[in-house]
Amino acid sequence: MGRISVDTRAHNEEAIRAAMDRLLRGDLPPGGKCDLRTVASEAGMPRTAFYARRTATALPERARISTSPKSSNGP
Repeated sequence: MGRISVDTRAHNEEAIRAAMDRLLRGDLPPGGKCDLRTVASEAGMPRTAFYARRTATALPERARISTSPKSSNGP
């Protein structure tokens, strides 16, 4: 999936801010909480849109760190 346009990004940010304002004013939907899931739902976008996307170049670095030898300086 490619990057979004400047106009789409501005529209999404506006929708998110409007949803956050409503929730912070106490205008919660029935059964909703003041959490990310409700913000996403009220803004009309998937919850996963709020998380940073991992790039393929970051994955090998994480693997290298997690497989590095552990220190034996334990108790």
